[in-house]
Amino acid sequence: MLPAAHQEWFPQQVTVDGQTAGAMLRDEHGQLWLQVDSGVHEVVLVGGNLGKNKLTLPLPLKPHYVKVSASSWTVEGVHEDGIAEDQLQFNRVLESASKQTTQSFEQGILPAFLNIERTLELGLDWRLTTRITKVVMNDATAVLDLPLLKGESVTTPDIRVKNDHVQVTISAHDRRLEWQSILEKTPQLELVASETSQWTEVWRVDVSPIWHLQISGISVVHHQDQQGHWLPEWRPWPGEKVILQISRPEAINGRTLTIDNSEITVKPGKRSQEVSLGLTIRSSKGSQHTLKLPDNAILQSVLIDGGIQPIRQRGAEVTFPIKPGKQRIVINWRQMTGMTTLFYTPQVNLGVDSVNSHVEATVGEDRWVLVTAGPRFGPAVLFWGMLVVIALLSVGLGKISLTPLRHWQWFLLLVGLSQIPVMAALLVIAWLMALGWRARQVSEINSRFNGIQIGLGILTLCALTLLFVAVQQGLLSTPEMEIMGNQSSSFNLRWYQDHTGELLPTALIVSVPLIGYRLLMLVWSLWLAASLLDWLKWGWTCFSSGGLWREIEKKKKTKPEESPV
Repeated sequence: MLPAAHQEWFPQQVTVDGQTAGAMLRDEHGQLWLQVDSGVHEVVLVGGNLGKNKLTLPLPLKPHYVKVSASSWTVEGVHEDGIAEDQLQFNRVLESASKQTTQSFEQGILPAFLNIERTLELGLDWRLTTRITKVVMNDATAVLDLPLLKGESVTTPDIRVKNDHVQVTISAHDRRLEWQSILEKTPQLELVASETSQWTEVWRVDVSPIWHLQISGISVVHHQDQQGHWLPEWRPWPGEKVILQISRPEAINGRTLTIDNSEITVKPGKRSQEVSLGLTIRSSKGSQHTLKLPDNAILQSVLIDGGIQPIRQRGAEVTFPIKPGKQRIVINWRQMTGMTTLFYTPQVNLGVDSVNSHVEATVGEDRWVLVTAGPRFGPAVLFWGMLVVIALLSVGLGKISLTPLRHWQWFLLLVGLSQIPVMAALLVIAWLMALGWRARQVSEINSRFNGIQIGLGILTLCALTLLFVAVQQGLLSTPEMEIMGNQSSSFNLRWYQDHTGELLPTALIVSVPLIGYRLLMLVWSLWLAASLLDWLKWGWTCFSSGGLWREIEKKKKTKPEESPV
């Protein structure tokens, strides 16, 4: 295969060992082939330049050594040691006065037009990625000298650098070329677009948060990439420039570790309690952090980002590693103290201030929660406020003379009825009041007597049913103490505090065994049964006063008088 290109340069005469070549072939790709016998031969190609000022000579079979002898021409693509690139480019040396006129009438194919993208990556190390792409694919070979930036060193092999320029050669069949470089860290970088019509340039700067960047020069055309990350981009015209002032922000005094939130979950039992502490930590550097558990705590496990770590307890202290960035740490331990009447959640010393502290306690169904205390945003037992309302209501009901119940009887009755819905309790009160009203209004009831009797009978059945449900609810179900606040319930109590010091907040739970509630409701049920006998006797008297039922009088129909005929 001979070095020839039909549209660039083609030999007019080929000789082999001084004799005209006999067998030659040009294939469909325009490559020129010569048939020779085995052995060493001297092949000479002779041809004119057809008036061109620039031509490219491809070397499909790269020679081991190339020697160039040229007059009024410059040859690119040959190294000092005689090693050649894939092609050679010849440029005629023209007089400056006639250069523009001669180039305007030069024959040949259109030269290759390129797009050069430079992406600066300024992180712990400064790197530069240069990518050259042909804008239009044609048969032209691209040969150019691209100037390096100040402090740039090419690290990609097989990229030739000479006199602070990268000697780029892109063959006709290739589309792009890319290489990597490292940059020397300087307080100022200057990007200048070359004064040429052979290529256009695109500059991008990817800056790490550890650097502060100030930009002067032409305006940025794009500030973000397709993913929304900050990546300023410029598309300069020839001769335009951008100056980058780069500095590293000075560190200020402050903490390197922050606890974004903490959640402590307590599950007390009869003899011990299981405690879990979850921490979300952000740190700007790697270190070791120590927190202090309660004195009687026995460490069970430590999980960092979901993985169990072999960390031991030293007295009350637990030390775990911290890596830069965000991580999730969960510490589980056991304390050999069970649920008591006055129960305090464990107190943990985190060693640093924290925010968004959550405390959660799970109370067993065998406990009767009476009072809670702790951070302000937490559960409250609303039953005691309801009890005050019941006491005031009992005093008012005791002053109504329709019923024989005194204020203390009303109070005991309403306390027991507080475990059923309010409307049901009001129905029982309405039943007693209706019986008293029936006894007083018997003489004034005539036409509606039987209807009132039916209504009182239905109301009595409903009231007795509700009293039975109240007794059943008190003896067999759990007490309804109206515990509300921060999504708490009777058996799951939650507290929240927005900012705390080194010590996590603690909560207090006052509770007694559920058997105490059962005994109180049993006493109330016995009292209700005894009182109900007297109330029913009184109620029967009210119900039967003036009779149980009255006959409906039927009006006689009068015949109309006959008219005389």
